[in-house]
Amino acid sequence: MLLVSCTAQNEITSALGGGYLFKPDTLFSSAKDAVSDGYWDKPSGLSGSHLIIVDTQLQQAKYYIGGRQVGLSAISSGKAGHGTPRGTFSVIAKDIDHKSSSYGSIVDSAGNTLVEEYTVGEPIPAGGRYKGAEMNFGLQITSGGIWMHEGIVTSAPESHGCIRLPRKMAQIFYENTPIGTKVIIK
Repeated sequence: MLLVSCTAQNEITSALGGGYLFKPDTLFSSAKDAVSDGYWDKPSGLSGSHLIIVDTQLQQAKYYIGGRQVGLSAISSGKAGHGTPRGTFSVIAKDIDHKSSSYGSIVDSAGNTLVEEYTVGEPIPAGGRYKGAEMNFGLQITSGGIWMHEGIVTSAPESHGCIRLPRKMAQIFYENTPIGTKVIIK
């Protein structure tokens, strides 16, 4: 069983507009629940509002249901020049096999990659076509194209502003997140 640390409880309460409840820095958790990508521990029957808190300094996303932390994932957020926006957002759309309309590659008619990292607006070589980067298990959090999705995660800022999750955690977050879920990015 995983219990929420006082620091995490304070984070939730503060995010929801309340004051701090407990003295920070007292952690109660089970080491066996931690894995390199993160963990998910949602007890059967747990209900309540969903909340995702993304910490770009720690490069992690915490998932709460009914005020209880049920998940944690390593992330990679936006790199210099492509920062992930800070603030409070909501999940506005979900797409299990979303493709980027801004970033991807250029491939030929046989599917061979001609340009590995391509940004829409750059010249396209003759015989090439744009192929949007895969953003599987996508949760859209801004109308400007910021998504939380499966991607390469190094636990360092590496994306063009999106929040990348390891495949396993992206799938779990996708399957458990209703439209309208509050997402706080700090």
